[in-house]
Amino acid sequence: MDLLFYTEYMKPTGFLSSLNVINKCKELRVVSIWQCPHFLFIVMGFVIAVAITSTHIVSARYTEPEISVLIVVAVTVILFIIGHAVVSSFEKVAEASKLKSDFISIISHELRNPLSSIKWHLNILQDERIRSSPDELHRTMVKISEQNERMIRLINDLLDVNRIEDRMLGLSPSDFSLNEVSNDMIKQFESLAKGANLQILLLSAKNELVVKADKEKIKSVMARLIDNAIQYSSSAGDVIVTLEDLGTAVRWSVTDQGVGVPTEQIRGIFSKFFRASNILRYQTEGLGIGLYISRYIIEASGGKIGFHTLEGKGSTFYFTLPKIG
Repeated sequence: MDLLFYTEYMKPTGFLSSLNVINKCKELRVVSIWQCPHFLFIVMGFVIAVAITSTHIVSARYTEPEISVLIVVAVTVILFIIGHAVVSSFEKVAEASKLKSDFISIISHELRNPLSSIKWHLNILQDERIRSSPDELHRTMVKISEQNERMIRLINDLLDVNRIEDRMLGLSPSDFSLNEVSNDMIKQFESLAKGANLQILLLSAKNELVVKADKEKIKSVMARLIDNAIQYSSSAGDVIVTLEDLGTAVRWSVTDQGVGVPTEQIRGIFSKFFRASNILRYQTEGLGIGLYISRYIIEASGGKIGFHTLEGKGSTFYFTLPKIG
């Protein structure tokens, strides 16, 4: 019994389990085992122990000091590399902690607004004068429905982010016309654009551009990009949707005349919870995960996504998808 316990304990997994390292590293889903601080500390300790033992053996066997110096230098380099890995892993953990704090702050704000609006409109419904007026009653119910839909979209986006992190966001590809879907999306956003004193234009190739992808997911990508273009455009102008035939692929893009993205923030635009500093004065809604989800969908569909921007002048966001036929 004692021998069996000793044998199991001396196994690497048994030893790590006894220190609870494996469980601790699993809890840090943002890093791999080779970036886990707990694991790297054990590796560092093991390297130090081996280095001390090896140095002693070599020093006892060889009298040449150069060999001992070389061993010390090699061990120092190895420890430096492991130390750098430990520092980097802690930076990743700290970044994850910051993202978590930002997430809690953002989600609290985003959920509070629609919930407050729903509560306020429900209080309005308690007024007998509102209930006796069909028009007022209808308008109030529409507002409640809009806020409810906003919360549903918010929760669905959060679920998509979680599925992406777990590599479980499934796609259901099928053949469909990108021209047809683009027309439908423009019609869907016409009233929103009109309310912002904007006009949506479609510049499309004459031939039918058929792609194979998840139609609903691609529509969600289009919706996010068009909605952003409208939200961050100037008070008047055009939002232009363009469809281009690239031969083996189709390029879909939307161009606005809006605020653009600051140069120093361009690199982070497709990351989670990113919101450019210059758009906060235009609107406060949004989690900053739409572009992150969109990038995953397009790349998982075999395409590419990108953008061109000039701060104060506008932006063009685009994606490509493989063409069928």
